[in-house]
Amino acid sequence: MSLLLGLALPGCEGGYHVEVSSEDGAETSVDPRQEDGRDPEADDRVGEDPVEEDGDVVPDAPGDEPAEDIEPEETGPATCGFDYDEVFTYSLVPPSASATAPFDPFMEPEDRRPGPDAIAHMEPLPPFTYTVEAAGDGTRGPSDGPRPIVMPGYSDTMPLFERGADWTAETRCYETPVGVRLLTQDEAFDLYRSIAELTTGVSMDVMPGVRSVVGIRGAYPGRFVFHGNLPDRFNDTIVLLWIDGDGQKHVREFPVNTDTGAHDFGDNASSSIRANRRYPYVNGWHRTYNALHIDESGYRVRDDTNKNGHWDSDRNGWLPPAGDDHDRTGSGHNIHMGSVDAPLGSARVDVWSAGCQVIPGMANWTEFINSAWTSEGDPVSYFLVDVRDIDPRVWAPCEPDGSHACPFIVSSLPFTDSRDTAGWPVDAFDVYNCSAADESGPEVVYVFTVDRSCTVAASVDCVDPVDLDVHLLDGDDPDACLARDHISFEQAVGPGRYFLITDTFVDAGVELSGPFTLHLDCL
Repeated sequence: MSLLLGLALPGCEGGYHVEVSSEDGAETSVDPRQEDGRDPEADDRVGEDPVEEDGDVVPDAPGDEPAEDIEPEETGPATCGFDYDEVFTYSLVPPSASATAPFDPFMEPEDRRPGPDAIAHMEPLPPFTYTVEAAGDGTRGPSDGPRPIVMPGYSDTMPLFERGADWTAETRCYETPVGVRLLTQDEAFDLYRSIAELTTGVSMDVMPGVRSVVGIRGAYPGRFVFHGNLPDRFNDTIVLLWIDGDGQKHVREFPVNTDTGAHDFGDNASSSIRANRRYPYVNGWHRTYNALHIDESGYRVRDDTNKNGHWDSDRNGWLPPAGDDHDRTGSGHNIHMGSVDAPLGSARVDVWSAGCQVIPGMANWTEFINSAWTSEGDPVSYFLVDVRDIDPRVWAPCEPDGSHACPFIVSSLPFTDSRDTAGWPVDAFDVYNCSAADESGPEVVYVFTVDRSCTVAASVDCVDPVDLDVHLLDGDDPDACLARDHISFEQAVGPGRYFLITDTFVDAGVELSGPFTLHLDCL
């Protein structure tokens, strides 16, 4: 029998379905797109909209119809049998400078990269480096031979994470919001691609040989469920994706940390990069060895002011010690390794990351970088996504209706939309963390993505006694509010995915609902 997973690519209001095998080995049907990942008839795909280079979604062509839902004939396994909940242990301890790498305000220049509020690179240097030859995969033609990689000479007892190796079974198990699914490697590739593209609004380069990386913050590998994101553990997911010269899709999944370690790196020296956007990286260097080097500076980050390794905020909660984590600009967030011993569940991030994306252990790093490395300077896109914010169209078809489950999609800017909240059926958010106003009337939800830094300009027009307020959020959560106003506001943002909500003000128990016109732009 088969299980149903509704996968969707950017702008796909209807989605497309991929049937996958259950444990009885039934036949599978996969996405019919060409093996090289590109469809010459992309505009004719059933149920999905192509994405232009600037990230805007092209509306459905006349006559396009979404694929029909197909109910699974029987229920598959209830879980994948992951033991993460038992293996991972946490202890919230006050941060302090470790004995292995005490904070030194006079650290060598190579330990503190230049740039706006660069993070510290204070982990112990490898005792030596050595060069290995990584085999080519045919994507550069017949001359695609071995590629030299400079490796760090660390030593530790962390074994290779099973899902980081090449696939030996036909399917792998995934726990998703729509149930357990057994996916082939092709289907897993398409799943991660849809997560990246739909959530960030940016197309993935799937030309043969090009590497892309997807990070899932707040979720263990193979499990798309928010686990609370407690600090100082390698409890996030990083996935390497590529298509080789024969058109074969490849997926490698590793544990990683996407926040800072719980360590005192000094003032303005540790920060976490924001999720739900694409970051440009290159095959480059981290200190003395080859790694993925971020190719941007001055992007928006969250400063770990109290050094506890946790993204303290109204949405995520505030952990001790007292402090004022805040947004600022930053730089230097590479993807590299941390030499930590097993077991994985109690290995501390600590000094190994002031905000870099760090893969634990030499075995995992060797597998990752040997597959990721193509040639020095080659670009790599890193799509970092908060598991709570994965676009719902990934999991099931969705006809945008202005609800939280299926918001109206802003496909291009500037944008204008007129509606009426009188009798509107959506009423979930009553109070936001950016205001004490009573917004318990109906709300209309919009979602948009930008791939550049800009200033969001939003305004709402309505006529007394109608009273609607406009809110900007970086997650579908009333505690994720960035800006709010009665009529209009301007708010600087970085690339990413944002929600705009027009909500009805309630005055002394009276909903002041009615017609409105929303205006949105990113200047």
